[in-house]
Amino acid sequence: MKHLNFSAAIAALLAAASASHAIIVQGTELSPYIAVTNQLAMSHGAKFSSLNNPFVTFTELIPGTWGIQGTEPWANPIGGYSWYSSPIFVDFVDPADGTTPAVVNGTISAMWGDGGGDLDGVDMRAYDLSNNLVTSGTFTGVTFTQIQVTGVGIHRIEFWANTMVGGPNSDTGLDWLSYPTPSIPAPGAVAALAVVAVSRLRRPRR
Repeated sequence: MKHLNFSAAIAALLAAASASHAIIVQGTELSPYIAVTNQLAMSHGAKFSSLNNPFVTFTELIPGTWGIQGTEPWANPIGGYSWYSSPIFVDFVDPADGTTPAVVNGTISAMWGDGGGDLDGVDMRAYDLSNNLVTSGTFTGVTFTQIQVTGVGIHRIEFWANTMVGGPNSDTGLDWLSYPTPSIPAPGAVAALAVVAVSRLRRPRR
């Protein structure tokens, strides 16, 4: 029986990801102040949603700068605006059909923030197809700041305002969301990643 080299499998996936084409979503991809859900599923391999509404909006973060924001029932495209602190969720799908759940292997980044004036905080969380946390990062910034996480098998990315490390008006507005082309993972790759995850959970504490 052959022993799988899981580290080598992950390294190969990351290498393939670094060579893949990066997709970029900008706040000008669609008309402003409309409910953005699955319109970019086939062109960009991404579906958008927020916490209490099933959509986000492409809106003006500050005068002259357009980006992506979440929504709330009292702040939605029907009213012509969005809400600065609502979370933004992105689910990756196969661009070939815009439906089949897919994953991203590599680095996901975005320009996040606003026009400045206070210290903002945001959490960026990445989950796999089984809704397990792959990786996360907490970032702060006074004005537009690049944020990013890197991992293998990322199916969903979430952006949450963090008022514990940032001010009470910390926001989730972002632009230039960039990621490798989503793909359907090979069965062997999924198995390798699952075993690695289990082995980490079973690793004894020192």
